[in-house]
Amino acid sequence: MIQRHLILLLIIAPVIAACGGTPSAAPTLERPTGIVSTVPDAAPASATTTPALTAPITTEAVLERGRTAEGYHYLGKADAPVTILEFSDFFCTACAFHIEEIEPAIIEAYVATGKARIVYRHLLQLGEESLRAAEAAECAGDQGKFWEMRDAIYRNQTSLYTTSDVGAALAYLAQTVDLNLDEYNACLQSRRHRARIEADFRAAQDAGVRSRPVFDIAGTRLIGARPFEEFQAIIEKQ
Repeated sequence: MIQRHLILLLIIAPVIAACGGTPSAAPTLERPTGIVSTVPDAAPASATTTPALTAPITTEAVLERGRTAEGYHYLGKADAPVTILEFSDFFCTACAFHIEEIEPAIIEAYVATGKARIVYRHLLQLGEESLRAAEAAECAGDQGKFWEMRDAIYRNQTSLYTTSDVGAALAYLAQTVDLNLDEYNACLQSRRHRARIEADFRAAQDAGVRSRPVFDIAGTRLIGARPFEEFQAIIEKQ
């Protein structure tokens, strides 16, 4: 797995060295083999302009989760000796690469074993759609599904870039993680999480976060999508 991560990083390093803006064009995603959705293949009528979306991967479901004293979502044991503080934007391509290609190895090696926990912090560097995606994830969190919705959004980032109706696409993803849609929609309409998400972003800026993704681990800061070995070297020293 580690060799695959290094090869992928070498291939796309020029692209993700700095997480840029929205791509000008992107292919439509198809449902990957071996992942079974909990909803029919067809999107609801309100999402007729939404491109095909994939079902989320829910390996995090068996891991401990919660919120820090500040209200940030964490995955892993609350008393894990190492905290990986992650600053990320739902519409950042380098962030999506980390979530899809690097983070599973970190979860397997350190989060699932109790050595580390991941704490997620919101960045809103790519506009209103970043905020809408963050609100969708937080509303999913009200139903205990923050991490599932987070993964669903990142894994479908390309389709979210190209859809003409981001709200409908996010609503479809909410179905794939088995949310109660009435509660989800009421949460979005109330904007109950918006002020806290925006405050989180301002706090990240005050902490000197200017790029994405950014990881603070035991006094060391990693910037950008980094190889698994760099996380490993820091965590293993603790």
